[in-house]
Amino acid sequence: MAFTTETTGESSTEERADDPLGPGMAIAATLRGTLGPNGLDKMVIDRSGSVVVTNTGATVLDGLEIDAPIGRVIRDAIQAHARHVGDGTTTTALLVGELLDAADELAERGLHPTSIVDGYARAMSHARDALDELSVPVDPNDERLREVASTAVTGRWDEASARRFADITVDALRAVDFDAPRLTIHAYPGGELADSERVNGILVNLDGSSTTIDGFGTDDRRALADPTVALVDGELTPSTTEASGTVTVRSPDELAAVREHERAASDGLVRSVADRGVDVLACQKSIDDAVKTELARAGVLPIERTRRDEFDAIARATDATAVTAVDDLDREALGTVERVRRRSVGGGAVIELSGLPGESHESLLLRGGTPHVAEETKRIVEDCLAVARHAASGGGVVPGGGAGMTAVSRAVADRAPGVDDRSALALEAFADAVTVIPRTLARNAGADPIDALVALRNRHRDGETTAGVARSGAVRDMFDAGVVEPVAVPARCLEAAVRTAGLVLRVDETLDAKPIEGTGVDGDGHRGRDHAAADGRPRETEDEGGGGHDGGYPWALSH
Repeated sequence: MAFTTETTGESSTEERADDPLGPGMAIAATLRGTLGPNGLDKMVIDRSGSVVVTNTGATVLDGLEIDAPIGRVIRDAIQAHARHVGDGTTTTALLVGELLDAADELAERGLHPTSIVDGYARAMSHARDALDELSVPVDPNDERLREVASTAVTGRWDEASARRFADITVDALRAVDFDAPRLTIHAYPGGELADSERVNGILVNLDGSSTTIDGFGTDDRRALADPTVALVDGELTPSTTEASGTVTVRSPDELAAVREHERAASDGLVRSVADRGVDVLACQKSIDDAVKTELARAGVLPIERTRRDEFDAIARATDATAVTAVDDLDREALGTVERVRRRSVGGGAVIELSGLPGESHESLLLRGGTPHVAEETKRIVEDCLAVARHAASGGGVVPGGGAGMTAVSRAVADRAPGVDDRSALALEAFADAVTVIPRTLARNAGADPIDALVALRNRHRDGETTAGVARSGAVRDMFDAGVVEPVAVPARCLEAAVRTAGLVLRVDETLDAKPIEGTGVDGDGHRGRDHAAADGRPRETEDEGGGGHDGGYPWALSH
């Protein structure tokens, strides 16, 4: 694997370079220190010297430059899980590493890889049953959702900030009935975390959407009351011909005539918009500079290059119908809102649309002292949103702090003696491997992992199945501590880990080959973003999967 380690308590990646299972264990070793509320940060440095400090496993994994083919397969599979679930990247990586490590030991004892894979699959079935038995149902109005959200952000900020962001997140989700497209997130540097707020309305990011806002200038106090809104899904320019051509000018009079023609075309376009009573014109693509200036003079607020998700949200919220040309605008196509105003945020500006007659919309306006802090805050809140939505979807919640994995370990270990073939050894190995989560939580909290695991097992044996590792490293009831997670997260982490480990274990040999048609892999062994993922299914794009980078950046890790 090509990422480097200067100092680490784990085996170096170079020592495992020739081990086909080594990359999985090396990835787990890299991410282990970030797990839990006491997890430490990684400083990720790209080849240009840019630095990102984060303890978000998905961000670190995106930055790893991995040469080993098995390592890339594992990374792609974990990233696919992260895109689907939104949380649990580090947990999945640790489970993959432990399952592969346990498989290595089983292979040395003579167990065939297919027996190991079958045993892991059987153990996974028992694990799902154990998590279902442990889960507690919640509904969208249950106050336990705030505990779920708070658990997701605990350790990232101080306790008061964690509670505040959890409240903002849950309240915003409830306001839009947990419908993700009706909630957008904006992060801006130049402010404190306490300046973050929830906005009942749509925010249009002008830094990414429009080069100027001539209709408002820089006056934040100015607002439009009850404006009509028009949407043009394309460019706004006086030239509508599709054919290209040139104009030859031989005299000043001819130049003046050309300019007069252009001015007349612009004036005609502006009059068409103004005559229809439009107050705000949002264009999905660019607006001609001359047209934009004239629109502002005519009292129309022009907004160009509106981001696609914001453009569609405006259409739904204002009851406007997007058209491809101004000529298609009519009264039925126009929408309206109660108020449109400009807001200065950090070094940029946004347009706020509030009082929406159509579909309700919420925006989270996040602040951070630096661009890095603002973006990291956005990533954390996205995780928070994901887990809250999973909890409210009907699957229920389980105690956190490794309580769920301890219950899984006990359930699988109890059923292993009833298996009458050699795959029983794989069940026992699975039961031991999943305890990596409570052991790592205890280690990162400064507690002895063996003592914590013994205490956990004793408490669970006595029927205290909600016992887990608290932030202090002590073993206590996680529900009483407010440490709760959706059952979907540990369940899907286990499923992804078992599937990924099985995929790796079934590989008998790595062969050099010419480019394989239809796989999306080029001659250098790199995979295109729109081709198959490691598990053989079509890879999601960013729009489909909710973010993430398929290939990762060529970053080196120093920790």
